[in-house]
Amino acid sequence: MAFIRCGNHIVECQGVIFDKDGTLIDSLKIWPELIQTRVHILQRKLGFGPEVVALTQRVMGLQTDGTINRKSVIVIGSREQTASAVSAVLSLEQDLAWDKALDTTLEAFAEADEELGFAAQAVLVPGADEVLREFYDAGIKIGIATNDSKQRTLALLEAAGLSPWISAYACRDEVQAGKPAPDLLELACERLGLGPRACFLVGDSVMDMHLAERAGGVKWKVGVLTGASQAQDFRGHADVVLSSVREMRIHIQACRS
Repeated sequence: MAFIRCGNHIVECQGVIFDKDGTLIDSLKIWPELIQTRVHILQRKLGFGPEVVALTQRVMGLQTDGTINRKSVIVIGSREQTASAVSAVLSLEQDLAWDKALDTTLEAFAEADEELGFAAQAVLVPGADEVLREFYDAGIKIGIATNDSKQRTLALLEAAGLSPWISAYACRDEVQAGKPAPDLLELACERLGLGPRACFLVGDSVMDMHLAERAGGVKWKVGVLTGASQAQDFRGHADVVLSSVREMRIHIQACRS
């Protein structure tokens, strides 16, 4: 059994389940280029003009100043939900059947991943690799619960160099319902061989905290400010709010006692 220091708190822990985007991966940095690449590929496929380019970028979450709207679908939703939002725009603006627009959008998303490469998208939140390695070395089991697909999650975390320390993955295409339904957390705990009450849940959004609540609670809910939600958003939902996962460290003295 190990103890983790979170700010001024020291809590006993067997497992930690992390969200991926905005928590371990610095998605706010990589999403602007990803959105632009997706839209440029769609433009090549469908031949639409600059007005549809701007609208499609905006519906995914890219603002005119080049930053990401933290309340947008790319931040809060799954890959399929993001594609669905884009498809609604394309079906109206390009007079496409919705299913055809969806198929084309998903193809463009896959091609964008290939064009950019996962190495370019695997930008870590500073210190995330140090924290996972430290937890792993202390005997803490590490899991991932994400609304992203299994294929993309494995590729990104492998490219980021985090996979050696991760014991279990729970991804959107493996469960009936994504966040904030409890399915992802329950699957991650099952694969770690731990109950939720033995685990921390760490995420960048209030939706992650709702995930823990709907699963009946966890040992400790940790909100981090590197993604979707701000400190005031976590009030009443997270047990502690940290600037990033870097503030989570093994409490050495407690581990030796």
